Amino acid sequence: EALDHKRDLSPARIRELFENGQRPFATIITCADSRVVPEHAFMAGLGELFVVRVAGNVVGPVEAASAVYACAHLHTRLLLVLGHTHCGAIKAAIDGEAGAVAPVTERVAAAIAGEDDPYRASVLNTEAAIAELRAVPEVAALEQAGDLRIAGAIYHTHCGVVDFL
Repeated sequence: EALDHKRDLSPARIRELFENGQRPFATIITCADSRVVPEHAFMAGLGELFVVRVAGNVVGPVEAASAVYACAHLHTRLLLVLGHTHCGAIKAAIDGEAGAVAPVTERVAAAIAGEDDPYRASVLNTEAAIAELRAVPEVAALEQAGDLRIAGAIYHTHCGVVDFL
């Protein structure tokens, strides 16, 4: 079914999703960076991805609850944390920015533990988000039952390539 609807933004497709509900195959937690668009990166159409976007692709209670909803109630089979290169949130954390951005930069700083290489920091930050998700009992139970695969990847903003970790 998913392959039939690639990039179909027609009123008929919108109506079909409204009437029949969504059945995304993957949940993706990714950064709010405007250059990182999972639907484009993975050539997915309407109703195929449940995307949670937050600066720095950090996972706190709200993002974890969103993942639980998608994985447990919509039955997505893949939970992907998609980090990216040249991330402003990671740069801000490395630079020690606080103030209004502290809820993000403090999580990122804890995740990267002093790493100052931006690519390596992106990987560490993505891995930390995965660990946060695996600490959620509902997510862990789905993974242990074989109903959910959890993965991480890095999107390269200069070329559009995605490296799975």
